[in-house]
Amino acid sequence: MKIVIISLAALLASVAAFVGCAAVGASRSAPELERRAHELNKTIMCPLCPGESIDQSQNPLSAQMRAIVAEKLAEGWSDDQIREFFVERYGQSVILEPPREGFGLTAWIVPPAAFALALAALLIALRRMSSSRAAGGGDDEQDDNGGAARAGYLARLRSALETPPDADSRRDAPSAKDGAGGKDAVK
Repeated sequence: MKIVIISLAALLASVAAFVGCAAVGASRSAPELERRAHELNKTIMCPLCPGESIDQSQNPLSAQMRAIVAEKLAEGWSDDQIREFFVERYGQSVILEPPREGFGLTAWIVPPAAFALALAALLIALRRMSSSRAAGGGDDEQDDNGGAARAGYLARLRSALETPPDADSRRDAPSAKDGAGGKDAVK
């Protein structure tokens, strides 16, 4: 009997927690008009603040534009009608994303196409490099394309860096002119 009561209490507590979470979640969600207004505000640019939407801008004009968006939504206007309203007053540049028709379509097509071409060029270059190495042409190509000049340069560099062992001993040894104390001896 005790186990049944504890199980029932645990079940009631979990149901109460679920209902409480659902109620809090429902009260936090914005009404449909506020959500639409927020989404529209993200797509309309402030005419005075370059690159900022009216949602981000703190300019008084942006605040007025946000109020107009909310007012038009309350009147039942569609999102496209509201955007057109602002385009008529401020021009096409007030819309943050370019149109998906006419010349504005190039802004949607060119970047992905350029990325695809660059990716294809990279893959082709990598394939050519790996096939030339697999064929054993990697070292021979290097010798033909300046490997001999590089080898000559490295040989000159090594000879310049190498000092004969007797030159080091002559440099450190005291000379007859300096006297018995060497270069630093005081006379």
